[in-house]
Amino acid sequence: MNPLFVTVTQQTVVNGVVLGLVYAILAAGFVLIYRSTGVLNFAQGEIGAFGVAIFTLLAAGFGVPYWPAFVLAVASACLVGLVIETTVVRRLSSASKLVLLIGTIGVAQLLVVARVSLPERGASKAFPMPFDLRWQFGDVQIVGRDVLILIVAPLTILALALFLTRTRWGLMVRASAGNPDTARVFGISVKRTSTIVWMIAAGFAAVTAILIAPIQGITPGSIVGSGAAALGPGLMVRALVVALIARLSSLPMTLVGGLLVGVAESIARASVDSRNGAIVDVWLLLAAIVLVLFWVRGRGGDNSFALAVKLQSVPERLRRVWYVRHANLFGFALLFALLAVVPFVFSSPGDTVAWTDVLVFAMMALPLSMLTGWAGQFTLGQFAFVGLGAGVMVMTTHGTSFPFLPNFGLALPWWQAAAFATAIGGVAALLIGVSALRVKGLFLAVITLAFAVASSTWIFRQAWFTGSEFENKTPYMEGPRLGGIDLASGRAFYFLCLATLAVLVGILIRIRRSGIGRSMIAVSDNEEMAAAATVSPTRMKLMAFGIAGAMASLAGCFFVTLRVQITPSSTFDPDGSVLLVSTAIIGGIGSVAGPIVGALFTRGLPALFGDVQEVQLLTSGIGLLVLLMYFPGGLMQIVHGIRSLVLGAAERRLDREDAEEVVAAPVQVVEHQRIAAPAPDEPWLAVRDLSVRFGGNQAVDRVSLEVWPGELVGLIGTNGAGKSTLMNAISGFVPSTGGVQVLGQDVSRLAPHRRHRVGLGRGFQAARLYPNLSVRETVLVALEARERTDLLTAVTGLPPAPGRERRKRTAADDLIGFLGLGRYADELTCNLSTGTRRIVELACLLAADAKVLMLDEPTGGVAQKETEAFGPLLRRIQQELGAAMVVIEHDMPLVMSISDRIYCLEAGKVIACGDPETIRNTPAVIASYLGTDERAIQRSDTGVTAAMTT
Repeated sequence: MNPLFVTVTQQTVVNGVVLGLVYAILAAGFVLIYRSTGVLNFAQGEIGAFGVAIFTLLAAGFGVPYWPAFVLAVASACLVGLVIETTVVRRLSSASKLVLLIGTIGVAQLLVVARVSLPERGASKAFPMPFDLRWQFGDVQIVGRDVLILIVAPLTILALALFLTRTRWGLMVRASAGNPDTARVFGISVKRTSTIVWMIAAGFAAVTAILIAPIQGITPGSIVGSGAAALGPGLMVRALVVALIARLSSLPMTLVGGLLVGVAESIARASVDSRNGAIVDVWLLLAAIVLVLFWVRGRGGDNSFALAVKLQSVPERLRRVWYVRHANLFGFALLFALLAVVPFVFSSPGDTVAWTDVLVFAMMALPLSMLTGWAGQFTLGQFAFVGLGAGVMVMTTHGTSFPFLPNFGLALPWWQAAAFATAIGGVAALLIGVSALRVKGLFLAVITLAFAVASSTWIFRQAWFTGSEFENKTPYMEGPRLGGIDLASGRAFYFLCLATLAVLVGILIRIRRSGIGRSMIAVSDNEEMAAAATVSPTRMKLMAFGIAGAMASLAGCFFVTLRVQITPSSTFDPDGSVLLVSTAIIGGIGSVAGPIVGALFTRGLPALFGDVQEVQLLTSGIGLLVLLMYFPGGLMQIVHGIRSLVLGAAERRLDREDAEEVVAAPVQVVEHQRIAAPAPDEPWLAVRDLSVRFGGNQAVDRVSLEVWPGELVGLIGTNGAGKSTLMNAISGFVPSTGGVQVLGQDVSRLAPHRRHRVGLGRGFQAARLYPNLSVRETVLVALEARERTDLLTAVTGLPPAPGRERRKRTAADDLIGFLGLGRYADELTCNLSTGTRRIVELACLLAADAKVLMLDEPTGGVAQKETEAFGPLLRRIQQELGAAMVVIEHDMPLVMSISDRIYCLEAGKVIACGDPETIRNTPAVIASYLGTDERAIQRSDTGVTAAMTT
């Protein structure tokens, strides 16, 4: 049959089933490890490739029979998994999941070195098979390799299912994956079960690789001798798509997903021209985006993706010391001065090209400090944007027809073409970045990897970039000219690259020091609080992607100009993106100078000493793993250590009296009022029939409440009553039905950050704030509600950006002084006590000039004496802002003392509403929450009332 030009035959379906079974086995390994550790193992493919190398060495090189060689190869892969878990995974267990993911990339690079180091015995032989069969069933032909997969793959999956459901160790693995803390309580060793999982997953990788190697045409010589990933990124993407179909949790669904992907791929390849078969990778990219956005979204696991070392801010009092104030300037001046003398020291043409390549590579890696280090968006597709920039550069300088516009092309000068390519790269990055709006960290890596594979296998092979469908190389690229000066080669091009790198560095420095840089970090650290501070997470993520893509595409223009002619499909392979990430991490991701230092390390050392073995090992996965385990901040961590010594010396030199904090005068917040209050005869917060459902659980059930101007409303109820969920629904953080009005405006359909711009203010139960920002920077993020930073003036430094930044810093200092936080102003919020973080959170509410404040357990985790002082503080904040306030609180004496009215929730419903005395005597409230013994309340009430009157 052939509906809609789709070719479906029995042979096509059988081939798809065979492929799908292999994908299912590999995906099962991903699912096992993700359920156990919450991380995607990007070494899975190379573990399998190493297993295949051992298998071919034994079977083809030493003549070991097939099945003993098969078992030994799988066992060797299991041993690799054991080593990885005990040496890398355990070492990085306390780090974020993203650090562990990067660790698996380093392991993969190390396994490549191990694989190519094996002896090449039997390299000329065919891939070993246990039997040579050829069965014919009508139009369907099944060969020996297919029979092998049809037998081994189901048995492997069945064996795993029996292990997990029928054995003691399998039950321990499931228990540890489901709830590690509870498993520890019952005496289960989570570390031991993690080791078992990694060994099983490694064994599955080897089985997958051995089964699929004959289909891929792999020979003993190619698997051992090639440095490229034998089970490359394309197979990884397929397995990851299968794992996404299984929602990274269901092993039975991996079998279903594998069959779906395998059959769909087989049908797709049969339905297109053989020369265009790689378009399947484009469809897989689209499938990955759809799955992540609509099938597994919200299941991203760990939300912390910080890779950079938390760097302490320079205290304001130390900025009076001239060498402290200009330390960054001195550092970059020294770095660029050294780079400026390089072409005079290494003056041969070959050396000049090699060191120019270092600068171009630094340009490529530089935006990763912003995208991953600040915005927390991990990408494995950065090199694809470099390739896109290079391709557009060639296309627009040679008049090649545009995609889908066969009769339209441009022949622009070098400078205009570079600008056009930069813009195209930024737009393309925005399109890919849309997927980052609903997912975090690990799943984004899947999408960007799929984009890198689709670009390499299909996009970069098109005639748009090569000039002809019969060519696989780009036309010769001519360099830039400025007036009559030729900047195309030698030192001139080197200094052009150096100047461009300096401009890009300056742009990133300005972004980091502006509200945009702080907001990016805030969204990465705590997206909900950033939205409550009126910062748009969508804007920050897309801005980070767009800038990073534009910078990478600009670097691609220099890249193709330096190399003159390239083969895009092989030059811009996905492994290049991994190398860029490694470079940024080795240097110090999150630091502007880090990627430059990393490029000097990974590309400069080979340029300086040549490709000797020691340098290759140092700049490969070994160097990456060592740095991750011992220097997680990269080489810049050493520089930061020197910086700390300098700051310590400067502080000791300051006179003690000069170093004392000066307490600012109390701030009059009402003078900065940004929101006009509505008429006093209508509630400032009105909730109508609000409901929230999570699956079959009705968390909030048709709740209605009102908060009037100047009123403080308490919200009480048992744990699980729906109080926090109700507050999240009002803020827009969870889907809900019903209506919400703030200051007379219906906000029911607005995004969270837009609701808070109307006048909502939000305090959170955990008071986690932004771990990578100081107290001053945290307050400055909240001050974005008053004056928002725009990108153009922030980057250029043009008015009104300087005055706007000064005003916000002055306001931040006023608020910090007003709440007595002066001594903590330059302290990272992650180093503060819970009570101090609560006060910083209140400072953010003051900064945002909110009119309806919603606080979730503001005394949670606070000592009793501090709790007694919180009541007067809350009232003081409310008076300063002239605001209404809703407070969730379990401290009954406190909530009874400060509340004008109280709502009590039970099972998501309001069971009582009234003044404190009414609530205290309501039978339903007493039975549900207060209990029948009031002596504890009465004893504590005296102390709180006394505190309120002082």
